[in-house]
Amino acid sequence: MGSFTKYILFLFAYTPIYLIVAIKKFNPNIFTCFGKFYPFKEILLLNWFSVALILFSIFLCLYFKLHEWYSLKTKGNPIFTIKNIDYQHKEYIVYLGTYILPFISLEANTVFDALALVFMFLTIGIIYSKTNLIYTNPTLMFFDYEIFEVTTDQDSKFICISKNAFQPGDKPIGKSIGHKTYIISKWQKEN
Repeated sequence: MGSFTKYILFLFAYTPIYLIVAIKKFNPNIFTCFGKFYPFKEILLLNWFSVALILFSIFLCLYFKLHEWYSLKTKGNPIFTIKNIDYQHKEYIVYLGTYILPFISLEANTVFDALALVFMFLTIGIIYSKTNLIYTNPTLMFFDYEIFEVTTDQDSKFICISKNAFQPGDKPIGKSIGHKTYIISKWQKEN
């Protein structure tokens, strides 16, 4: 499940792009020549690509929320003690400059443009899933998550995703969603 979840997180990271492209590709010709709206079905057919991107974005958001719920309800999760925390806020700016802005300006008007775009997207996806580029996922910020690196009392390093605030000495529980990557919650300060 770890690699698949990382791919989903990669796709999830691009949700803002899907929505921006859906808006850019929306066909504004939804009025007939008499100033009346086309029937709803025709509007959907005229804007099938935009609708598909919006539905895909909704699917990714729902998948993440269900995965979050499942991961944090599972019993017997790993527990470690936090020694140090390194927040990754600076990576959001890198994400915007490196990924969002170039993708917005790309067009897929021909089959070759679309294939080039798919190839570039797959290349970035493979790199994302095999490295720690999960840090560059500001979409998680819209769901009130923080992405950070934790050093444990055993000097192991983990990437963690959580809604909770915590400090050194806290003991989180959660579930692994990839190699050294956890979604965590329920911090308990040791007495």
